[in-house]
Amino acid sequence: MSDRNDFFPWDDIADGNVFESGVYRFEIAAFDDGKANNGKRMPKARFSCIEPPMCKGMAYFEQFVVGTDEEPDEIVPGTMGARSMKAVFKAAQVPKNNNFAELLAGCIGNQLLIQLSKYEERDGEYKGMQRNRATGFYKIGERDVGFTADGKKGGGGASSPKPSAPPVSSAPKVTSLICTTCGKSVPREEYSAHVENCQG
Repeated sequence: MSDRNDFFPWDDIADGNVFESGVYRFEIAAFDDGKANNGKRMPKARFSCIEPPMCKGMAYFEQFVVGTDEEPDEIVPGTMGARSMKAVFKAAQVPKNNNFAELLAGCIGNQLLIQLSKYEERDGEYKGMQRNRATGFYKIGERDVGFTADGKKGGGGASSPKPSAPPVSSAPKVTSLICTTCGKSVPREEYSAHVENCQG
């Protein structure tokens, strides 16, 4: 007799592949060096959503243009791409390193929070298409996870954070977090330091 469960969690499955505006917990699933069509260096990352539960497994992709017209093959410090990429590494608590290949290899599996904004393309061939853009990268515990769909609370029970204020949550405050490296429960205020020690 089969142990298979044929229950289909209709209400728990997100519609489409676009995230509502809000804060999500992600794991870095892939991070590869590459180039844009114009020849500029452009690493690409794939993040796999961990929570809220109804979005678990959904992917978010981000591209970081770090080359310029003058230095297309370099990682130019002043580019938005380079600054955003460093913000990802810091939020995911990847140990500081000047070797880019080692940074990319070492960040896989690390977790972080990404604040996403949902918007609609206004022009071009993708006019009318719903998309996401990242508006912030944070360490685990620095923001509450949650999103707002059509003005109703969803996901982790937290509303979408306003740009000038921290997100509002109706859920009880979490006083401890689980370390993704060793599995121990750590007080929220000590989490960042613990993860740094835990990862060497």
